[in-house]
Amino acid sequence: MNQIGWDEIEIVGFNGAPLVECGRALPVARRNADGAHCVLDLLRPGGELNWYAEGEAKSYADAQRWTLFDNPINLPQSCVAAGEKEAARQPMVVFVDDRLLDTADRVPHPHLWKNEYLIWRHLKGQSSSIQAACASDAAVETLLDDWADGLLKRFDAMFPIDREHQYVCHVADFTLCAARSRTLRWKAYVRYALVQEADRVRRTFDSFTNQEFPDVPWDGFVRELESLRDVLCAQHVPQAAPSLPAVSSSVVTATFKLKDIAAISSPYPVFDGR
Repeated sequence: MNQIGWDEIEIVGFNGAPLVECGRALPVARRNADGAHCVLDLLRPGGELNWYAEGEAKSYADAQRWTLFDNPINLPQSCVAAGEKEAARQPMVVFVDDRLLDTADRVPHPHLWKNEYLIWRHLKGQSSSIQAACASDAAVETLLDDWADGLLKRFDAMFPIDREHQYVCHVADFTLCAARSRTLRWKAYVRYALVQEADRVRRTFDSFTNQEFPDVPWDGFVRELESLRDVLCAQHVPQAAPSLPAVSSSVVTATFKLKDIAAISSPYPVFDGR
């Protein structure tokens, strides 16, 4: 692991751009001594970080290869070894749209998670509804799963209400963005398929679901869909359900968005000046 003093750098943003409503990415760090920037990947093969001058960093941000905070934050103490100055755990940035948190019943932004403090920042050039924070990679993974869990509960409660179909489509979309663990991702894919147009379910399965779950045959996936639909539709439907606003980005198509989700869900996709 790279040895870098926690008091020698500050976190100024993250690798990539927020193309979906939530996700995580490697931090972009700035060295106090000379203003050089790097993608802070402490598990990088070969061990050495690539540092870039401020002008290069600005060009990466302008090209939306890096996203910058409106104000820097310190490297999280949770990523520093006790009694040492060096970073000892991989830091990770988590970003989220306020609308997703509201849908997941997770408002306000958590400022303490798994005994780690989170300092939230708005992003330069992005919607004011999106904020990001930095913590250890383990804490970020569980935080995203907690949001996914809240979204699954919202989906299951709203699915039987036919007049809210568009709303549950958005909830399913959000859930795929958030879910990190294998169990929650499976639940997210099944629910995503439940609200898709019939002619797109098989294409999504072949292109995305089966890539993550190669041991599941198409017939088994269909049986899972039918079983879940029966369970959810058997739920009691309230006489007067509240009307909820539809919220989700319409900038990209569902297929392109799934590709973005898949990229966010891969280990740590990095643009590192290449």
